[in-house]
Amino acid sequence: MVYGPIRAIDSEGDPVYSEMNSGDWWWETQDKLPLGATMVPLICRSDETQLTDFSGDQKAWPIYLTIGRIHSSIRNKYNYLAQVVLAFLPSDDRIQRDMNQQVLCDVAKIVLDPLRRFPKGGDINTGALWPCSDGKMRRCWPILASWLADRMEHANLMGVKYNSCPKCQVPNDKLGSLL
Repeated sequence: MVYGPIRAIDSEGDPVYSEMNSGDWWWETQDKLPLGATMVPLICRSDETQLTDFSGDQKAWPIYLTIGRIHSSIRNKYNYLAQVVLAFLPSDDRIQRDMNQQVLCDVAKIVLDPLRRFPKGGDINTGALWPCSDGKMRRCWPILASWLADRMEHANLMGVKYNSCPKCQVPNDKLGSLL
């Protein structure tokens, strides 16, 4: 478990980014919080999953949550139980795509709403006192730092069309060509 940002450099003086707390983002975000604040960067992860081969083409969409303070070598191993399931949503290809995206957005708001609210006795200005793994009470600010997903998941989450260019009006059959 890490408790603050670090700056690492290699032998040539170049920055080394290896963990979430070695990035510039952590320093910039930590500087916006009061002195002594403990930032709790939250990482969500999702990926549509085939349930079984025996039940037809049934799919589900799990949303997992973990904490960026946990070292990646622990956080990324399933058998270390460093992730919790926030939601397990059904996924149905037969539902109209636009409706599916709206439902996805609505459910994501419901699932993530508790992250916007602070526990009893805390608020955005004062943080919240939480017990820590080292036995101390820390004034914490939970912040949604990242959402890990493949390209198609991100397209669903952001409500963008597949196989389209966000900057221009190129038709699907012309993508990748020089027109």
